[in-house]
Amino acid sequence: MPIAENIHRLRVTDGKTIQDVAEATKIAPAIVAAIENGRLSAPRTVVSALAAHFGVSVETLEG
Repeated sequence: MPIAENIHRLRVTDGKTIQDVAEATKIAPAIVAAIENGRLSAPRTVVSALAAHFGVSVETLEG
């Protein structure tokens, strides 16, 4: 589950909470948390929004 690990690492490195990421990407906090915890597979649009937020490519985020 590299995407979950990458989201967590990037979020913590940026000093952001799940709520911060959710607000910035307009993705529900529960969805961000579920993806980060590996409980939910993210749709491509969500992955794209998260990648843009963190300033990385989709490929980098997916690992």
